[in-house]
Amino acid sequence: MTLILNCCYNSAPALVQHSALELPMPDIVPGYRLTHEASLKMLQAGVAKADALGCKVSLAVVDASCRLIAFLMMDGARHFSIITTQRKAITAASQRLPTGYAPEENALSMSVRMGDFTNVPGGFPITVDGQVIGAVAAGGAKIEQDVEVAKAALAALKL
Repeated sequence: MTLILNCCYNSAPALVQHSALELPMPDIVPGYRLTHEASLKMLQAGVAKADALGCKVSLAVVDASCRLIAFLMMDGARHFSIITTQRKAITAASQRLPTGYAPEENALSMSVRMGDFTNVPGGFPITVDGQVIGAVAAGGAKIEQDVEVAKAALAALKL
């Protein structure tokens, strides 16, 4: 079977060969999703860690589709942390990697191409059975503190 795909609006359609001998992909697959209870656990653990470190942060939790499902800004946290923390969570979920992974020379072009991308450490994907189901991030303190807080938030799920 030959499929014709329009991959980009500026490119010509591509021909793709599909073998009829391959097993068909199911229409529906089971999966995992984050609950509000899981999000609350992570927020509480993150706040506890930030308090222990003596810092004020924002915390964000996104689902696998990068939609914000939980957000908290601690009293005294910096205003800019609202946006940067959400970007950390979105980047970790969409790239399926902790933030800060990209070589510095690629970080600028990546943030231009992907508006919500950030290379600042402090965002971690949430993985269950090899499947990324979301991400959690902390921001607004020193980078090392953001990382510690986000790791503590992730650890609350005991994965």
